[in-house]
Amino acid sequence: MNGHTNRHPNRQIPQLHVGHGSHHGSLSIFPVWVDSPRVTGLDWKATSIRTAEREGSPVVGELVLHNSTARPVVALEGDLLKGGWQDRMLAASLLLEPFEARVVAALCVEHGRWGGRTTETQSTHETSGRRSALSVRHGNVRGVDQQGEVWRRIGRYENTLGATASSSMLDHLDRSAPIDAHLLDGQRGVIIGIGGRVVGAELFGSPTGLRTRWQGILDAAALDARLAPHRRTTAHDARVFARHLQAVTLEDGADAGLARAVRSPEGRLRASGIVQANASAATPSIIHLTAFDDAHPLLENA
Repeated sequence: MNGHTNRHPNRQIPQLHVGHGSHHGSLSIFPVWVDSPRVTGLDWKATSIRTAEREGSPVVGELVLHNSTARPVVALEGDLLKGGWQDRMLAASLLLEPFEARVVAALCVEHGRWGGRTTETQSTHETSGRRSALSVRHGNVRGVDQQGEVWRRIGRYENTLGATASSSMLDHLDRSAPIDAHLLDGQRGVIIGIGGRVVGAELFGSPTGLRTRWQGILDAAALDARLAPHRRTTAHDARVFARHLQAVTLEDGADAGLARAVRSPEGRLRASGIVQANASAATPSIIHLTAFDDAHPLLENA
């Protein structure tokens, strides 16, 4: 038997426990606990990553990330990076080695600008843990013309909520009222309902990881909720979604720095993320995972 055949086996998602939700207009938020050991030893702070345009000639679809710390640092798909030649979001999650610098894929979330606002901000980006909306991030996983899909989905905010100066995802987030929802002890994930149906979920390897992106997740979900009817999502629907998610098999993708990328097979429930590279057990040590219900109107009709 080939010794490399099972080096990165398919994996199951750990058992998930869903708590009571809170409701904010069209938005419903359900806390999730993950029945697996916490991932430790990682730096989750977005501010630990320095981000810059490529030297010489900047490229829309690429940025340079530099881990400024002595610990592995997590960079997440959907993280928003403000500044540089235009605002971007990271296209894929990865785990950077200590002090590593790496060119990574990015997607523009500011269609109307190409060039620095000032000399100081022309090459650098601000990283603060803000997150792109699930409906926009879903455009990145469709597999065809991801950049065009991302722009088109941001265009829905422009058409429905009013235009911004540069068709900016961040400007739309800035114009939305913040959501106040508190993390619970040990919470490592969230299921998001919009317009009476679950749209997706995010799971983290530790409560610390979720805490660093929590407000960004809430603000992004609140923006999407402005496009949906005012209906609550039920706890029953959230728990059904969690059961379906637990049944998903995660297939090995590729190297993601010090981590491994994983994704679900094609189907209505789409999941992707990163796991610890040395985890050979059937249940992986998830660093981060995002799941979408492709049949949600915000995603299906995007």
